[in-house]
Amino acid sequence: MLDISLRVLLVYILLLISIRIMGKREIGQLSNLDFVVAIVVAELATLPITDHRLTLEETILPMLIITVLQVIVSLICLKSNRFRRLLYGRPNVLIAGGQMQMQEMRKARYNIDDLLSQLRQKDVFDIAMIEYAVLETSGELTVLLKQGHCPATRSDLKLENHIQFCGMPLTLIDDGEVNWRGMKEHGITEVWLTEQLRRKKISCAKDVFYASLSQNGQVYLITRDEARKTREKIH
Repeated sequence: MLDISLRVLLVYILLLISIRIMGKREIGQLSNLDFVVAIVVAELATLPITDHRLTLEETILPMLIITVLQVIVSLICLKSNRFRRLLYGRPNVLIAGGQMQMQEMRKARYNIDDLLSQLRQKDVFDIAMIEYAVLETSGELTVLLKQGHCPATRSDLKLENHIQFCGMPLTLIDDGEVNWRGMKEHGITEVWLTEQLRRKKISCAKDVFYASLSQNGQVYLITRDEARKTREKIH
């Protein structure tokens, strides 16, 4: 009995440490790879409890190896956008400008019943109300309603005057990488982007962790230093 109790306690502690090391994301935000890794680690954790023929070393070592590999992969993803997109894929824009994108739905192997089901979970029962719908890499559906169906904002009430930008917020810079394709599609030039960075006293896009252009024409920007300080506060 004492041996079983010690095994359970040790495995429980190791499982908590492994999950803590691998990250803090919620289950709904996990990618397919993260979810599979979590299941494998949990399955390995049950082996020394249910099978007494296995030594603790024989089950602890695989858990530690998988945890270390997952941490290494996560670090590489932080450093390389190309590797992250190769591993996790890209979000699929299922509805754009109010029109369903059938090619994107086929790529995601996502049918109309899946779409309607996830829309209902977001209290949207009429697909005609949707301006944009994006299937994230985690499987979560992000929805932007058409004008007239969104809650009133300060600009709608004419409390502020801003340059209007139609559609979803546009990612300008992602981890130092400029979204040239998206900017071109929206008629945004390199000169404009350079001017926005200059106003923030930033000389190079590589110094920007994330930048986006919102619907009201405002630029949201966070530098690498600000992102690093935020992570340090969280940890």
